[in-house]
Amino acid sequence: MRNCIIIVLKDLEIEENVYLSDLYCIYLADISAAVISDLHLGFEEEMNLNGLFLPKLQRNHVEEKVSQIIERYNPEKLIINGDFKQEFKRNLPQEWDDVIHFIDLFSQKTELIFIRGNHDNYLQSILSKRNIMQIDFFEDDRYYIYHGDRDLSFKKITILGHEHPSIVLRDKIGGVYKIPAFVYDSQDHIAITPAMSFFSSGTDVTQSLLSDEHFTPVLKHVKEKNFRIFGITDDFGLVDFGFLFDLQTKNRYPYR
Repeated sequence: MRNCIIIVLKDLEIEENVYLSDLYCIYLADISAAVISDLHLGFEEEMNLNGLFLPKLQRNHVEEKVSQIIERYNPEKLIINGDFKQEFKRNLPQEWDDVIHFIDLFSQKTELIFIRGNHDNYLQSILSKRNIMQIDFFEDDRYYIYHGDRDLSFKKITILGHEHPSIVLRDKIGGVYKIPAFVYDSQDHIAITPAMSFFSSGTDVTQSLLSDEHFTPVLKHVKEKNFRIFGITDDFGLVDFGFLFDLQTKNRYPYR
């Protein structure tokens, strides 16, 4: 039997100093910043109020991933690119606890920057307890980062969240396997991060990203053929699944 060497790809440089990470973040080495999105802390309590009882797993899952990001990259800044919490009509008690716990755990290790997402309508009242201001976007000489629920256009290297991208693999007998994924357009320099939420398995990009109703409105301005998908897998780390248009065609005609 031949020996087989399996290489687990933890980081992938897509542009100079811009790395996709199997820790659900994009690491910007030149400014020592890690970008994450869609944590949705407090998800369990909102579901419980609607009759779906879930164990409280979200906070531990998120904080473990962020701890791993800090251990691996030691970023000077952690940019939370929207939807830090779940309930957008009010602040739930679990959200107060989870947000404050997160800030107290990580604020001494890195600078926390909160960008507003569509679920963060009342987040500012919690952040104010730790003298933190929420912003609509982050921009410097090279990067432009916002959540993606509004069309703020794109320029420089634009990083979005909001989409919760995943790739769904289907077999001939109907089996389905969903993999969280990054979406990257090298022509327009747009990258979309996967959701860090434990409970948000993601939206199949082959079905939603190219639809007529764009979940992330700025994407209507870019060409679908330029999107490339990089999945996050447990066994192999980051996997290049190729261009989205090709994946969509295969999903439409899976047995050709």
